Amino acid sequence: MLRAVTEPVFIVSSRYADEVAAVSTDIGAVPCIERRPERAAERFEAESARLVVIDARGALPQGLAAARLLDAAVKKRHGAMLVLLSRADGIAAVAAHDAGATSVLVSPFGSATFGDALRLAARHAGRLSEAAAALQVAGGDAPASQPPPDRMTGLATGDQLQVWITAALQGADTAPPVFLLAVGIARFSQINAAYGRAVADRVLAAVAQRLDRSVGARAPGGDMAENRMLARLAAAEFAVGVTGSVSLAAARLLAETLANAFETPFLIDSHVIHLSARIGIAIGDAGGVTNAAAVIRQASSALLLARGGEAGTIEIFKRDPAGDPLTRLADLESDLHRAIEGDNIAILFQPQMALGSGQIIGVEALVRWEHPTLGLLSAETLLGTAATAELAIKLGRHIRSRAMREAVGWVGPASRLRLSVNVTAADLADPGFANALEAARVAARLPRNRLTLEVTEGALITDIYGAVELLVGLRADGIKIALDDFGTGYSSLAWMARLPIDVIKLDRSFTLGLTGSPRERVVVETMVRLSKQLGMTVIAEGVEDDVQLEAARLAGCDAVQGFRVAAPMAAEPIQNFCDQWQRRSGDE
Repeated sequence: MLRAVTEPVFIVSSRYADEVAAVSTDIGAVPCIERRPERAAERFEAESARLVVIDARGALPQGLAAARLLDAAVKKRHGAMLVLLSRADGIAAVAAHDAGATSVLVSPFGSATFGDALRLAARHAGRLSEAAAALQVAGGDAPASQPPPDRMTGLATGDQLQVWITAALQGADTAPPVFLLAVGIARFSQINAAYGRAVADRVLAAVAQRLDRSVGARAPGGDMAENRMLARLAAAEFAVGVTGSVSLAAARLLAETLANAFETPFLIDSHVIHLSARIGIAIGDAGGVTNAAAVIRQASSALLLARGGEAGTIEIFKRDPAGDPLTRLADLESDLHRAIEGDNIAILFQPQMALGSGQIIGVEALVRWEHPTLGLLSAETLLGTAATAELAIKLGRHIRSRAMREAVGWVGPASRLRLSVNVTAADLADPGFANALEAARVAARLPRNRLTLEVTEGALITDIYGAVELLVGLRADGIKIALDDFGTGYSSLAWMARLPIDVIKLDRSFTLGLTGSPRERVVVETMVRLSKQLGMTVIAEGVEDDVQLEAARLAGCDAVQGFRVAAPMAAEPIQNFCDQWQRRSGDE
């Protein structure tokens, strides 16, 4: 049975006040109506309500003005403000949030939906009051400079969590341990980019509500108000602190409950949104870590490690002899800045051989980072570091520009090679990608008909419609588009005919299937045949021996890439390699 809202609700509405009041009454609330928005602030001072509903349907300017007038008073009462908008004004959701709304509801909506929104507003206000009370218990009345609880979710802030941990750790050897769970939500930045801030804000509120329910259902210890704290640390990072009669096993069980809570997607308006969580756990106790900031830092370090795993991964902080992973990551990010500026990122080129002629027809530009102290780092480490340091776009531009400059300098057979360069999701989301690519190509003087962009399916899925529009334009200019790692995604067949693709690059797992079981061969051969019927060139990646080479030929692949042809090499050896390959092919 749904919980009733048994408290006053202050309703500001010039048109539909009676309708809103009737629905409020149905769920147990006590409506207080003000039909003149300009008098809302004065009337609110005389009422005891902490829940405010501003009905801006058909009266958007007046509704937003009322929200701005009430904002400070609602915050002072640790309240919540729900703004109702007409469908035609749905775009004003951001303006409503800026005016003070903690949530927005866009018509058309039924009484059940309104009731749910009002219950969420009541829960939001309750969290604000609990967090304020927790601050008072921990350190007396909060000073005027103390930031309020998180406005978006109603949860405690990182500062308030730190106060709570400090209070929980007081008591020297008699203090029970504090277990802090840092919860990282994946894909939130993609949701924000795809659906906009208004939907993303509601997703955050829904995440907070689900975490709150999960903690309440599973949290160990006694009195929940005293033994747990739920906070929002960053955009899509939350934290749960638990203390009292708690064991590490109980804390891990709570972490599993929180991770499992994301198996059910979120429904926001008509959007079905899938999210996942990864969790890091740290322990603070009187015999070890007693500093609240250190506990939060250790939980964040464990979360950083968990982010490298699959959805639902849980990691417990362990001291690393090599030092704090967060510090190491920060150092690595700083080193990457210097490596890009100093042009110290190595570009290697792996040849591609046409199966029909036996000639080398192209190369793929690959990246390696020779770190001055850590040695050769993988491309995955390089790209991962670039992503966390917000250098992904800068690194991509640097790599493509370098590769094009190198390729233009080749002479003889190498001068005709097609150059393939990789494009990431960050590149496709960059509004300046096409212009930067063209500027680099012009500066290098590389003809468009020698350039291929390799895009993974994962990069396309982030914003497939925007990516298709971008790639169609580039393809129209004469640049070829290749779908890289084909066979590792989950919607290849659905989009294959609609994507602007010239080349399919079979992932190494598909190439291995060519020499696998009869069923595996049928699958791969069918994909090759389908690709060719759609007019695409097929390149098999990861070909390492003569058996795989012959299997790729028999399956109908057009070209191969892998150690059977050549390992990745620097720019200078490519020229000699192509000369020797051509002479050897001629002798044969």
